[in-house]
Amino acid sequence: MFGLGKFFKRGGLEAELRENPNQPEKWLKLAEENEKKAPEAIKNALVYSNGELIDGAAKLVKNLALYREIEPYMEEIEEKLGKEYSSFFKGMIEEYRGNYQKARNLYDVARNSNNKMLSFLANYHIANLYQKEGLYELAYKALKEVEGEVPESYKFDLLTRKRELEEKLGLSGLKVLKSFKEGLKKTRDALGLSAFKGRSVDESLFEELEERLILADVGVKTTMELIDYLRQEAKKRKIKTSDKLLELLKERLKEILRNCRGELNLSEKPSVILVLGVNGVGKTTTIGKLAKQLKDKGLSVVVAAADTFRAAAIEQLEVWAERAGARIVKAQEGTDPAAVVFDAIQSIKAKGEDVLIVDTAGRLHNKERLMKEIHKIKKVIGREFPGQPAEILLVLDANTGQNALSQAEVFKKITDITGIVLTKLDGTAKGGIVVSICNTLRIPIKYVGIGEKIEDLRPFDPEEFVEALFEEEEQEEAGG
Repeated sequence: MFGLGKFFKRGGLEAELRENPNQPEKWLKLAEENEKKAPEAIKNALVYSNGELIDGAAKLVKNLALYREIEPYMEEIEEKLGKEYSSFFKGMIEEYRGNYQKARNLYDVARNSNNKMLSFLANYHIANLYQKEGLYELAYKALKEVEGEVPESYKFDLLTRKRELEEKLGLSGLKVLKSFKEGLKKTRDALGLSAFKGRSVDESLFEELEERLILADVGVKTTMELIDYLRQEAKKRKIKTSDKLLELLKERLKEILRNCRGELNLSEKPSVILVLGVNGVGKTTTIGKLAKQLKDKGLSVVVAAADTFRAAAIEQLEVWAERAGARIVKAQEGTDPAAVVFDAIQSIKAKGEDVLIVDTAGRLHNKERLMKEIHKIKKVIGREFPGQPAEILLVLDANTGQNALSQAEVFKKITDITGIVLTKLDGTAKGGIVVSICNTLRIPIKYVGIGEKIEDLRPFDPEEFVEALFEEEEQEEAGG
C-alpha cells in the first residue's frame, strides 16, 4: 500500500507502521525522527489522515526545509486528496524559490478547500507574502478575512502580526477600510439600508427593499432573485425582525460576490495583459494606475498603444506611461494595432521585461471590425507567447449602470474575458451594478476604481465591498 515495501528497515516505529500503516500521527512522528524518510512520511501522514494533518505536515516541510524533497509527491497528493492540497505545497515551494506571484496564485486555489485548516493556512500564507513584499494594507486585509476562522494555535501569532501591520499603516480597526467606505457613499445612500432597521418583517418591507436595490442598479433580475431568496429564508427560519433579514441579505451578497473574487494572473514572465473597453470608461487611466502599481512591486512594465484610431488615445497613454515610469511602444495614428503589439513583444523579448499591458480601441458601433482586430491581436500574442495573454481585462464605467452590463455581454461574445475592472464607483449611486455583473456574467472582478489617486484602483474584495454598503450612518457621522 502506497509503495511502502522499500521504505522500511527493521526498527520499532518503522516496523509498527509496516504492520499497520493507517496511523497518520505516527507517520508525522517518524518524519520528525528521521529526516531522510520525512518527505514520504509526511505524504503518508496526509493521505492516511485524509488531509486532516495538513497543519502538522506544512510545519514539518517548513521547519525541515523539505521544499525540493516534497515536490516529487505532488502528483500522488493531488490524486489522493485533490488539487487544493497539491496547490498549497506547490505554493510553499514557489514561495521558497522567491516566486511570490506564482505562490499567491497557487495558494488562491488552496483556499477554496472544504478543509477549514487548509483554507486558513492558504490565506495566512497569502498575507505573509504581502507582508514580505511590503504590501502592508493587502497583508492586513488578508488577515482580516480569516479572523473568524483562526485555529487556537494561531490566535496569538495573528494578533501579534495584526498589531505590527496596524503600526506600519498608522491605522487601527475600521479605519483601514475607510477610503473604500467613503468611495461607496453614494451607493450606500441610494440603498439606505440603515432606514430599514428596527422594523418587523412584512410585505411592505420586501417591496421597499426591492425598490432600493433596483435604485442602486442591482438590476431587476438579480433583485427579484434576492427578494425571493429573502422571502423563502425568512419563512423557513421564522425571521421576524428587519435586523435579522438585513444580516441575511449581507451574507447572501457576500456569497454571490465571492464567486467573482480573483487576483491578477502574472504567473508567467513576461505576462501580457490585454485591456478592452469602450471610449470614456477610464481605460487609459486604469492602464496607467495598474502600470504604476506593478512598477511599485518591482516589475518592469511596457505599455503598447494599440488604440491607433485616435491620436488623443496615444497621447493620453503616453502621459500615463511617463507618470507610471513605464516604457511605451507606439506608432503613428492609423497603424495596424496588431503591428504595434508585435513591435512591443519583440521589444520586451529583447530587454527581458516582466509585463506588457496592451491598450485597444473600443469602437462597439463596429462590432465586426472590433472582433477581427481583437482576434488578430490575440493571435499575434499567442504566436509569440504561447498560452498568453495572461489576462483579458474589460474596463467598465460604474456610472453607466445596467449599460455597463450590456457592454460586458457584447464583449463577452467577441472574446473571452478573464476579469473586469469597474471604474468610477465613487462618483455614482449605481454601485449595485457590481452585484448584477457578478450574478449575471460570473466573470471575476479584478479591480474597482474609487477615486483619482493611483492607489484608488483597488483589488476587488467582496467582504470589504459588502461591509461598506452596510456601514451605518451613525458610525460615519461619529467618524466625521
